[in-house]
Amino acid sequence: MIKFEKLEEKFQIKIKNKNLWLEALTHKSWLFFHPDKNLRHNERLEFFGDAVIELVISWYLWQHYQDKEEGDLTLIRSELVSRDHLSAIAENLGLANFVLVGKNVKDKGLKTVLGNSLEAIAGVFFIDQGLEKAKEFIETNFLIDLSKIIETGLYKDPKSTLQEIFQEKFEDKPIYQIIEESGPAHQKKFKAGVFYKNQLLSKAEGESKQEAEEKAALKILTEQTWKKIIK
Repeated sequence: MIKFEKLEEKFQIKIKNKNLWLEALTHKSWLFFHPDKNLRHNERLEFFGDAVIELVISWYLWQHYQDKEEGDLTLIRSELVSRDHLSAIAENLGLANFVLVGKNVKDKGLKTVLGNSLEAIAGVFFIDQGLEKAKEFIETNFLIDLSKIIETGLYKDPKSTLQEIFQEKFEDKPIYQIIEESGPAHQKKFKAGVFYKNQLLSKAEGESKQEAEEKAALKILTEQTWKKIIK
């Protein structure tokens, strides 16, 4: 099913555990059409790979961007692991030639599947090849657009970043509400709350409604509050 020799050639590695790599490259949609195959799908490795990617990117940003504060570093990292960026990396690597995907997965859905599978591959890189090889793989492929992202300021919209995360993880979006106004008319302060299914996730104050909402969104990204949400 998987041409491991081509995979080894592409990534310049010698695979030690073919079963783990097969798991990393198997999406659950494929198993739906092949119930006779005794295989595991890649969601556990996707979960692990997400953490490995976050560690490597966080480490790199901390080392190389001493002038950036926590909020900026969080937004830059979020852009590097965004759904669109993962999909672009997966396409560039030609993962469609390796990942086992159900015939019912098309177009946009396929891009998401390949992006998620990329996370699983990062996870199996760490397990099968070790931290240094995983670090090399992630830095080579995930950071290729880093300078452009920083120079153009593509990372500076926390509300858009948060919405993309919610759409990917929950197929929904966060709700913003102004929960408090204070001060005289010429010097008002606004406190915004970010809600999901009536649950207050964060709140922040700003001199405009937009600023308050952006700070509240940034707080969720920085503290990674969204990871605690149960679907």
